[in-house]
Amino acid sequence: MFVQSKAATRSDHKDGLAIQQRCGGSQTLIQWSNGDRQWCETNDLQYLGENITLVKPTDFSESYYE
Repeated sequence: MFVQSKAATRSDHKDGLAIQQRCGGSQTLIQWSNGDRQWCETNDLQYLGENITLVKPTDFSESYYE
């Protein structure tokens, strides 16, 4: 699922993928389209629907983690 950050001040932090959550879902690990990864407060994210759909790491190619 693509997410946007409502709290981001950097324009290159857009079109991110939610890949993991922690702290009872209050924080979400986002892989941004520019390659950055960052933990974000879930309530600061903008997404479609009522829940965030996480992209599992196995959905990426093996070379992604090399």
